[in-house]
Amino acid sequence: MIGLFSKTIDPGVVESIGYSGMDFIILDQEHGNASNQTVENLIRASKLSGIKSIVRVPDHNPTQIGSVLDMGAYGVQVPNVTSLEQAKAIIYAAKFHPIGMRGVCRFVPAANYGTMDRDVFFADSNDTLLVMQVEGTEVLADIDEIIELEGLDVLFIGPYDLSQSLGVPGQINDPTVIEAISFIVKKARSRNVMVGTFCDTITDAKRMSSLGIEYIAYSVDLNILSSACNELKSKIE
Repeated sequence: MIGLFSKTIDPGVVESIGYSGMDFIILDQEHGNASNQTVENLIRASKLSGIKSIVRVPDHNPTQIGSVLDMGAYGVQVPNVTSLEQAKAIIYAAKFHPIGMRGVCRFVPAANYGTMDRDVFFADSNDTLLVMQVEGTEVLADIDEIIELEGLDVLFIGPYDLSQSLGVPGQINDPTVIEAISFIVKKARSRNVMVGTFCDTITDAKRMSSLGIEYIAYSVDLNILSSACNELKSKIE
């Protein structure tokens, strides 16, 4: 799966990215400024153009996790998971019984405002994608238990934060960083858990793919737009 991070607050940008054929778009509330009302419209735009919307929430707040899923997001991505207990709490917030205890309301966009059959809604909701970001070395102690948890779909490695926790901030291709990434990939794949990461060069994206990473978020929409305009201008001048 290939996608990108999004900082936009314009549904037209999300819609146009969907028509590009990208698999997913991560609507970023952790390092972006989109309100819930804006995110709801971005999710609508993603559905219109056939791209899967993943909302990266700002923290572990269970209300916010449930809210973006109520809006109809294809999945939720939760940052900075550092322990088994945190991972369990996130699943508890993101899934309905019997996996978790997400707050229940059928009169939301995800349930077509109550017009969807309730059994279908509950079953479909537990199939939404749950992505947990592991960004520091603390989580490595609990990795064996985390990958066994029902409800976890993707372990997302934050390479820049991981590099910082390993004492080489920003050096995402340092051997110690690659070793840690390879360790996580090997563990996750042994339990059929997909691994994801962020890349901002084609070379790095291909390298991560060669390591077995299947969920690659390439750069950020507005940076891609700016870079494309810069390249176009330089070719014309």
